[in-house]
Amino acid sequence: ATVEIHDPWADRSEALQEYGIVLVEVPEEGAYDAVVIAVAHDEFKALGVDGLHKLGHARTVYYDIKGVFPKDAVDARL
Repeated sequence: ATVEIHDPWADRSEALQEYGIVLVEVPEEGAYDAVVIAVAHDEFKALGVDGLHKLGHARTVYYDIKGVFPKDAVDARL
C-alpha cells in the first residue's frame, strides 16, 4: 500500500529531514482508497463533505479522528 500525507501546516523540509516523510502538497482527487482526517485544521474543514468525498471513489473509506465532519459523512470517527 502507498500512504500519502498532506498537512498544510507542517514544514515540508522538517518532515522529510526529521521523519523521512514526503508530504503531498495537493491531494489528488479520486485517488484514495482510504482518507484519514487526523487533524482539525481549518483547511480540512473548508473542504466540506463534498470536497472530502472528491478525494476518494465509490469504495473509499473515510475515517475522521478529530470529528471535523458529520457522523453520516464518514465511515467512522472518534
